[in-house]
Amino acid sequence: MSFSFKQFEIEARKQEKSQEFIDACLVYAKKLTENDYPVTFSLEHLAMQIGIQSDYLRNLIGDGKNDITYNYEHKYKRYNYFKLKKRHGGFREIMSPAKDLKFIQKWILVNILSKYKLADSCKGFRKGVSIFHNAYVHENSELILKVDLLKFYDTITEKRVYGVFKSLGYAKNLAYSLAKITTAKHRDTYWRNFDDDSKEKLKELVMAKPPILPQGAPTSPMLSNILATKMDYRFEALSKTQNCRYSRYADDMTFSITKDGKLPSLKLITKIISDEGFFINDKKTRYMKKGCKQYVTGLTTTNGTNVSKKYRKEISEHIYYCRKYGVSGHLEKREDFLGYNSLKFHNWLYGHLCFINSVNETASKKMLEDFNKIDWFV
Repeated sequence: MSFSFKQFEIEARKQEKSQEFIDACLVYAKKLTENDYPVTFSLEHLAMQIGIQSDYLRNLIGDGKNDITYNYEHKYKRYNYFKLKKRHGGFREIMSPAKDLKFIQKWILVNILSKYKLADSCKGFRKGVSIFHNAYVHENSELILKVDLLKFYDTITEKRVYGVFKSLGYAKNLAYSLAKITTAKHRDTYWRNFDDDSKEKLKELVMAKPPILPQGAPTSPMLSNILATKMDYRFEALSKTQNCRYSRYADDMTFSITKDGKLPSLKLITKIISDEGFFINDKKTRYMKKGCKQYVTGLTTTNGTNVSKKYRKEISEHIYYCRKYGVSGHLEKREDFLGYNSLKFHNWLYGHLCFINSVNETASKKMLEDFNKIDWFV
């Protein structure tokens, strides 16, 4: 999105703007263009760049001037709430933005946030980077330390997001509006459902119930990565001094060493995390020695990076029984697939095969061949 400095100056002079005003605007624009961010002066300017009415955008964030019944809570009604079952029990509350809000958030992601340079150790939610690349960092380790960040998105408040947009170079009022567009306020029940440990550690947050990053908004992953960048750089520097390896995939942090390295102390790791405004989930802190099963973001790293044999066996068995009993016959015997029809199960199984193929093409070749022999109408 190009910005013409010359054209801006011409138009500003036509409107009889002062030289001081023009110079200030050009300095502002220069800082943004140097980092390839779009030059945006106000909420009205942002609306024009996105291609929507400015009043519509103001009302969307609860800052409408024309409707006195509009209030800040209106924005939160533009999210659909639902829960996803976690792999190890419990539920994750998802806030999926309505189409209009999602369109605006995607514009912000593509045109602003995606231009930010992240640390190399950040492996999550990046184009061309996957859990494989995260696990690959820690292949053949003598010792692995896994650290999980407690309620990662919940600790990223509207105030912190405002700080992100301001640090990118945007004016205070605009940075505040961008923060309001990309954060949301959970229902009171959300905070009440925190476990006791989380309630204690995040006491101030639970009391205040501020707007935070919504899980489900397209801007949330990148905003969380940006806010964790300084922490990533600190751990990268620490890793070099101690000859260890570090990577982060969302809230999942991993440290590892070979024979000659030394892991940083958990006390120091905790301090750095705390300094950067995050918290450790003590329940998920784990050391994994060589000789035991070593997993990083769901992949084994003991002898190279791979999908576990147990996982491959499970998927192979599904294919085998579908061919032996037919898809319907197989699903009837499985209580964990209640409500699945042939199409839904086809998509589920194919998704897992694609994942295996992305990590180990050799292992997936025979499985895909057998998958293609399944009669999905039986």
